[in-house]
Amino acid sequence: MSNEAMIPDNVDRMLLRVLQETFAKEPWRKTAPVVVINDATGALSYWALENDLDVRFVQDSAALGALQASVTGPIATCPNPDVLKGATTVLYRLARPLEALEELAWQVAAWADPKVLLLAGQLQRHLNFSMNAVLADVFDNVSASRGYHKARALRATAPKALAGHAPARMPRKNNVTVGAESLELRAYGLTFGAAKLDPGTRLLLDTLTMHGMDSFVPGSSAVDLGCGNGTVAAFLAQKTHNVAIIATDDSASALRSTQATLAANTLAGVALVHQSGLVTLEDASIDTIVLNPPFHKGTEITGDIARFLFAEAGRVLKPGGILWTVFNVSRRYHKALVKLVGPTEQIARDSRFIVTRSQKV
Repeated sequence: MSNEAMIPDNVDRMLLRVLQETFAKEPWRKTAPVVVINDATGALSYWALENDLDVRFVQDSAALGALQASVTGPIATCPNPDVLKGATTVLYRLARPLEALEELAWQVAAWADPKVLLLAGQLQRHLNFSMNAVLADVFDNVSASRGYHKARALRATAPKALAGHAPARMPRKNNVTVGAESLELRAYGLTFGAAKLDPGTRLLLDTLTMHGMDSFVPGSSAVDLGCGNGTVAAFLAQKTHNVAIIATDDSASALRSTQATLAANTLAGVALVHQSGLVTLEDASIDTIVLNPPFHKGTEITGDIARFLFAEAGRVLKPGGILWTVFNVSRRYHKALVKLVGPTEQIARDSRFIVTRSQKV
């Protein structure tokens, strides 16, 4: 990742200004351990190293971890006691799920130095008072920084005494029935959708039950692409026999959630891969892929991720291989699926979602 690519965005600029103000008031923090968590641009990591901070890095995203590796070196994929031990300043970009802040705040309060300062930043339009309340559950002092560049940081200090090895509600738990199968779902904080059964995924799995199980013949291979909380991987593990199943996601939190879901349902034999797209899989190597593509990148709505995943599916599917996809009716992905995978037909639709079947030519 070149230095030129590490251009700070407005959240970065705000966090750097607040951090510099903090160092001016409390200069001892500049020589104490700092942890940068889920740097979106690489700019925070680069700045910390350029200023000779004693810095450690955590990156949930496999894609961003690979992009930033030339700067950060080896990184942790999730906060843990080792990476947070002795940390007195933690920089964090607030994610969409409130559960992500709940989990991260507990980890910082439980494992970092008692003098720790958590700076959790985001654009002002994405902040809400529920975030303050989550922080106040585990920190005695919670306030907001000044606003810079239309962004602001929530400041949390004085961690409360906590018991246990994880937040009480982590992983989140839920029991659902889909395709006549009962599943226990689990989800850690940063996993999009928590432990809920996404309605699009329900339609997709109901459709597979009625029209698509012939895609998963014994001896074949299947990928749950973007496995999230593991609903699809667990469903396939229950419903198929002698199929090599791979569950993969860009998010380390999602992989942990899928692993927990499989364990909760006493399902084994699913390979878990933390990767961007399908980068570790060879061309024309997989028989069937199942995908419910995300359309959020951080706090922004985009179709770029879906088109990237369609292209990856088209690359990895064997000739004649099948991609099952579900997406919101407003996304209009049919032309992209035809171009990037092959002939595509609509198999099911309700008021919100479409399920398609694409065949690699």
